[in-house]
Amino acid sequence: MKRRYLFILLFGAPILLACTVISLAVFGAVAGLLWLFVAGDSPWPPFVNTILVASFLITFAATSLVLTYQAYVFGRRQEAQASLTVKPALTAVGATALLILAIVAYQWRVGNIGAKSDSVLCSEFCQGTGFAGSGLPPRNSGEATCTCFDARGREVARVPIQDLVTHK
Repeated sequence: MKRRYLFILLFGAPILLACTVISLAVFGAVAGLLWLFVAGDSPWPPFVNTILVASFLITFAATSLVLTYQAYVFGRRQEAQASLTVKPALTAVGATALLILAIVAYQWRVGNIGAKSDSVLCSEFCQGTGFAGSGLPPRNSGEATCTCFDARGREVARVPIQDLVTHK
């Protein structure tokens, strides 16, 4: 197999991951712009869904083509060398690991994985016990309590955050 095709296969996984991350970022940016300047909080017109899907697909396709072409060109340049080195394989594995690490770190930072924040613990506790809402005191107050509210916004329960952590 020619190296130009081998490099496309070798860098296939990091190319797909990179294209997905870039496309999701563009999707989010387009959604934010549409929210700010087109529809806001009111119901969005049906054409917005088409624009969002098209922005994702166009970005994914364009990024895929560019990155695949770069892998092809790099592989074609490597055909002039007599032996195949391990460095490109390590680069592909490293790029894949780095992209996966970036995705996991982002998901950790936004709270989708890892320890739950105090506000999430409080919200889950209050909703789980049938209350309409929940709240925490200001961070600089030094108070570590969760307050549950009824449907009229009246305080009906106050629980220390430490009890919520052990209550899970």
